Amino acid sequence: MHRVLTIVLAVCGMLVSACAFIPRKPPAQPGDLQSLCATASVVGLQWSPPADRTQIMGYRIYRNGTLLGATRNAQFSDDAVSGTTNYAYAVASFDARGLESHASAVNVTTPAAADAAEPPYCHSRTIDSITWHWPDAQNEPNGSDLWPVTWGRDGNVYAFFGDGGGFGGDDHRGRTSFGIAMITGSPPPTPDQKVNVYGGERALHAAEISGKASSIIAVGDDFYAIAEIYRPTDTPGDYASRPSGSPNHIGLAYSRRNAYSWRDGGWNFCSANPNGGALSGRFCPTSFVAYGRANAGAPGGFVYVLGVLNSAPEWSAGIAATPSDTYLARVSQRRILEHAAYWYFAGLDARGVPIWTHDSARMQPVFRDRNGPRAGCGGSCNMASTLADAIYDATLQRYIGIAQGDHMGQSSFYDAPDLWGPWTCISYNNIDAASGGGGWDNLGTGAGDSMGIHPISAWTSQDGKTLWLTFSSNGRAPPQAQFPPPGTAMDSFNLVSATLNAPNDTGAPRSDSAPDDHRDDRR
Repeated sequence: MHRVLTIVLAVCGMLVSACAFIPRKPPAQPGDLQSLCATASVVGLQWSPPADRTQIMGYRIYRNGTLLGATRNAQFSDDAVSGTTNYAYAVASFDARGLESHASAVNVTTPAAADAAEPPYCHSRTIDSITWHWPDAQNEPNGSDLWPVTWGRDGNVYAFFGDGGGFGGDDHRGRTSFGIAMITGSPPPTPDQKVNVYGGERALHAAEISGKASSIIAVGDDFYAIAEIYRPTDTPGDYASRPSGSPNHIGLAYSRRNAYSWRDGGWNFCSANPNGGALSGRFCPTSFVAYGRANAGAPGGFVYVLGVLNSAPEWSAGIAATPSDTYLARVSQRRILEHAAYWYFAGLDARGVPIWTHDSARMQPVFRDRNGPRAGCGGSCNMASTLADAIYDATLQRYIGIAQGDHMGQSSFYDAPDLWGPWTCISYNNIDAASGGGGWDNLGTGAGDSMGIHPISAWTSQDGKTLWLTFSSNGRAPPQAQFPPPGTAMDSFNLVSATLNAPNDTGAPRSDSAPDDHRDDRR
């Protein structure tokens, strides 16, 4: 019996040794690699996943033989290209062991840089265009600006307003620096659906803090705002307009268990000298990413935050120097008020999985616009935009991003399967620098500086194709604008709906991203 067992073990050992010399089969090769677009700023690539994807973990992209990165989607954007240059691209799939397939290849020659500003990303293959319903839009001339919104746990929409009277008020009646309004029911709202809950005309509760908020979010029963709040150390000599306007430091404000008990978080993400120049902090947040009711559906139970570098005088407006880069952070819903608890996106690893770090010096942009300044606008027009707002459309399984430049007319719209991309362009709108016209809604430069375009997640239609958005600026509607009527002050509550149109009106296809792209991987 002992001898038989010895023989069996010996045979098994030989089989194992033999198996070790059997070559590992590489994963299937991706096919139909092609260029979606090629400009002096970006080359977009797309390929077909192989029929057998059971062993594939992702794809690696090479340019001229050098690894550019990895992704788990069947698209990639190379935003580090130049005009009139030939590039050789190759894409290979890889498996869990890191073994690569044979590569699919394509050569791309970029054209010379265009005279006008160009979209920083290829046109979307998922959402073809946007139809704006201007005849049904609303304008309430209340002298209040900004109007970022969130979906409360109670089902209502909550909106911040600044330096005005909110709903039913104006620039004098009920004027408040930091105000919160509530909208009940379905859109479009009637006057009896709107009420000021914190500051403003006939407010249910008086406002007790001053400053501005660029974004708000409901998380459970609590509310948070990315805010510039005046403190006792902000002297009248530095801020003569106080309580109007805002100081040059960005932190958080919060309200526990309601939307009318606001307090200053007491620390800064970043700060700048009132006369210009960064003082502290690298990451300056601009907006919370909008998901479902009270942040339901956010991957991993995190709160996600878009922001810019503290490197430009206009950082408080969410505008960075060229290239105009947008960064991403996230934090546990339970630790939003802890600065040290924030993780920053630091790129993708070799498997295409996001890397998160507490070190903001290692941040990598998730969105980049490399359009350079152009003569015009009384001197120079900044033609680049940051990704200022984003909403997750759960039905379409796409993020809808809004990029905004200095002026209201410089508002463009993008989509992506993940917050880190690959982004594609749905509707690109930029002003004509020479004339100051054109752009989104033909607002040009006449409508003034952008105070934000904010999607309302609570009002997204069940099919995911109809969105509602608020917007405001500090100018007046020019004669060419479709809305509001020419001469109307846009320092007010403006509301418009839009329809996302799928190619050939067949319905937007699902993204090709893996179902666990958002898993908590903190390498």
